[in-house]
Amino acid sequence: MIETMRIFKFFLTISILISTASIPVSAFEVQGLKTPESFIADPSTGNYFISNINGGGPGGKDDDGFITKLDKDGKVIALTFIDGKNNDITLNAPKGLDIIGNILYVSDIDFVRGFDKETGKLLHDLDFKTFNPSSLNDLTHDSQNNLYVSDWIGNIIFKIDTKNNYKISIIAKGNALGGPNGLNIHPKTKKLINVTWEAGKVQEIDSSGNVKVLVEDKRFKNLDGIDFDNNGNMFVSSFTGGEIYKITPDLKIEVFLKGLTSPADINIDRKKNLLLIPSFEGNSAKTVTIQ
Repeated sequence: MIETMRIFKFFLTISILISTASIPVSAFEVQGLKTPESFIADPSTGNYFISNINGGGPGGKDDDGFITKLDKDGKVIALTFIDGKNNDITLNAPKGLDIIGNILYVSDIDFVRGFDKETGKLLHDLDFKTFNPSSLNDLTHDSQNNLYVSDWIGNIIFKIDTKNNYKISIIAKGNALGGPNGLNIHPKTKKLINVTWEAGKVQEIDSSGNVKVLVEDKRFKNLDGIDFDNNGNMFVSSFTGGEIYKITPDLKIEVFLKGLTSPADINIDRKKNLLLIPSFEGNSAKTVTIQ
């Protein structure tokens, strides 16, 4: 009897494991957006956020930008979760998004704003006007919770020390940056990676601001977003080329997706192995399984 019970438990465990392993992660698509720029996953809750420029374009100070919030299955919790049209919120042309703890950071032309990711309440309003930025774009953070933000027209990359009263400094500046757009931290080297809008390059930037070209390819047209999967593969989007490239750790390039409409600031949900793709001109966003 005891041996029979052991056998039963063994096969029950195997059955559960097989059943769980066979459950697919469902890709999804979101319509009805307004010039979506960045699409990210919250690693702690599984929810998603999408920045919507809306209205007057990437440089328009019209206070009608908004952030959309989705649940972990991709269903819309609130289309205008954070809305510039609200009297207590200023949000002109939100682009890059990043999450540290409970704070959702958003780049907005010449500000970086921090909001409570659960309530949408404004927590931080960081003014960059002293630096005269042209157009703040992407955001990322390192293991010390330092934020980095690109000024893609002004050829500047800023650092925000969140542990030192949000002190803002310049870590790299100049034409060598090639119109810095998408930013991320390399999972192995821990160095800042920049993809260029103008130069068709993927660059590595060290703590002293030295720039090293990692990858350059004639197919790279107006690079926008960058992220890494769990295997260290780099995914890069070409806004005007309508393609997403997969770059292996040994820097081999392949076209992962093509025929897309203006893929902007892509990111990866590493828990679900989903590539998150906002379609800037398509007013939509979708996910694609990468494994």
